[in-house]
Amino acid sequence: MKTNLTSFLFFCLYLLFINNLNAQVSDSLSYYSSLVYNPKEPDHLTKAYKFFTQKKLEYARTKKYKAEVYATQNLAVIQKKLGYYDESEKLNIESIQLIDLIKSEKDDPWVSSSKASTLIELAIIYRDKKDYEEAIKIYDRALKLTNLPTAKSMIQNNKGVVYLYKNELYKALDQYQLAYETAKESKDVKQIARSLDNLSFIRSKLSLPHAEEGLLEALDMRIKINFSYGIGTSYGHLILHYELQQDTLKAISYSDKYLKLAKETGISEQIRNALKLKIEIGDDTTAEEYIAINDSINSANNLARNKFNYYAYQYDKKEKDLKISNLRSERLLYLVIGSAFIFIAVYVILKYKHKKDKLEEIYKTETRISRKIHDEVANDVYHVMTKLQNENKDVLDDLEHIYNRTRDISKESSSIDLSMSYPELLNDLFLSYHNKQVAIITKDLYQINWDKISDLKKSTVYRVFQELLTNMKKHSNASIVVFNFSQGNKKISMRYKDNGIGSKIKKGNGLHNTENRIASINGTIIFDSEEGKGFKVIITI
Repeated sequence: MKTNLTSFLFFCLYLLFINNLNAQVSDSLSYYSSLVYNPKEPDHLTKAYKFFTQKKLEYARTKKYKAEVYATQNLAVIQKKLGYYDESEKLNIESIQLIDLIKSEKDDPWVSSSKASTLIELAIIYRDKKDYEEAIKIYDRALKLTNLPTAKSMIQNNKGVVYLYKNELYKALDQYQLAYETAKESKDVKQIARSLDNLSFIRSKLSLPHAEEGLLEALDMRIKINFSYGIGTSYGHLILHYELQQDTLKAISYSDKYLKLAKETGISEQIRNALKLKIEIGDDTTAEEYIAINDSINSANNLARNKFNYYAYQYDKKEKDLKISNLRSERLLYLVIGSAFIFIAVYVILKYKHKKDKLEEIYKTETRISRKIHDEVANDVYHVMTKLQNENKDVLDDLEHIYNRTRDISKESSSIDLSMSYPELLNDLFLSYHNKQVAIITKDLYQINWDKISDLKKSTVYRVFQELLTNMKKHSNASIVVFNFSQGNKKISMRYKDNGIGSKIKKGNGLHNTENRIASINGTIIFDSEEGKGFKVIITI
């Protein structure tokens, strides 16, 4: 929700800056800009990318520097929307370099405003890449370029978001307080409401007074100006506030309002977020609807990326190289790409060698057991099944059951490929249990700094999740499983919760295995379950 809001507000500020570029923007520029910021079809971003790529080359050739910056900024936004953050980062840096080339117009207000807007977008990229310190530095640079209270308040709010992502709540509180005071100077109702809403939400998380009053006041301001997107944001914060206060009735009431509003506006991301919040506060009736819209959004995003990738593949590289050869930053760009490629290649080789040596000992035992079960026991059982086929059905069924169990044991003991992104590895595990009967939902999986976690701990957590999901599949009859991740005080907390039948805790081999695994890495694991109330697990490492 915060990422979408930040992008929306950036777009508003961006339009304010760009209006200074040319008072008579052509219809084609306006049309393709609308495709960039409000794509309605999977091919809209690809169409806009084609248009602004051509315009960028044209403006570079004719030395229309301001227009070239505008085209480059749009290309950067497209890359970010498609998830290509590294390419978006390069394009934003190129935009700043182009702006700095306009030496004769240093006093032009457009120079400072356009540079500030590009820095804001660049800071968002660093924030999403979890380079929080760099994001804060860039926001500070942007603050020095503007004296507009509305723009300053927006940047201060964005800094607060970074501190929130870092879980430095008191720093976020200070930043949102500053943003709120600045916003009041601007008399911009939208910005005042946003700052007050963020400030009050942090107060809620810190259990400070006046949180509820502030959230409700911000909601009232947004309702009066009929700002539907902001109303949805307020509803989301109120749901989380009342959940923290354990006021279930109010949390459910605002979740109903949020879902109704999201469906009226037809914004898929808000509908998905509203459904997800309802599930998180215990309303499982919307699970199927959540799964459907989540699959729909993912399919649309994948389709948009596929169309873009197809266009990029078809693009004539020789013609592109010829046209781009006149760009001032070409040599620098190639140098950066070449250096980055060499660095990445060396890094990957060294990291792979280190992982291979380290993981060999960790997985040796599990791999040996897996191979022995598969090559000896399972194959022998399979041969016996073949001999008995059509002769003794009962024995054949029993042997098939044994064969399936040995195959599952083999799979559960097989080695884990930790060379891939760990969040993606966990997602693959969750997807293998996700089906029409069971929805697997994760919260803040990508907010954890997994790079600082050892491979041994990652492997252990993976095995424990595998054990919990296998236990859920066999015994719980659950339709919803939620994994909630959080990080603080050098500890990572992972919460598992399902809505299954539950039972009194009886620690069989499965639960004992998870306890032993977590204990081996000096972590803790707590089980909580009652008949009819599902199954909960809290893991801390």
